[in-house]
Amino acid sequence: MKCSTVKPMISRYVDQDLDPDEKKAFELHLRECPGCEEALAGQMAVHHLFSSTERFEAPYGLATRVMARIEENEKRTPFWGFFTLQPTFLRAVEIAFALMVVFIGMVSGNLLVAGRTPERPLTVQESFSLDLFQATPPDSIGGVYVKLTGASDER
Repeated sequence: MKCSTVKPMISRYVDQDLDPDEKKAFELHLRECPGCEEALAGQMAVHHLFSSTERFEAPYGLATRVMARIEENEKRTPFWGFFTLQPTFLRAVEIAFALMVVFIGMVSGNLLVAGRTPERPLTVQESFSLDLFQATPPDSIGGVYVKLTGASDER
């Protein structure tokens, strides 16, 4: 067995919840691996610490008071608090935001090509082509760089 398989089994071993075959393979691995043996010793120490503590009885009516306090807090939750915790409301907000981003992208893309009317109507394939845009517009940073370096505007 590998350590990655054995480490999750330590708690089950301490609780004596392993099958006989798993227990045998687990103990065989412990003989060969000091790291897992140390992890088991730590887990056993914690188990013994908690099992040796004294048990105390909860005060009479504690559960009733706790449940009453929970119900009281739920009644005081504001109306808008209902929507902030609902996954369907959050999903609707996400969808609305995504649609808004797509709409803004379409409008801004339309504004970019609004001044450029082709001589003939574009086909669908041509409308998705990037040839509508200049590689480096002259008034952009890229255009200034191209002018300063004397590089050609590749198209």
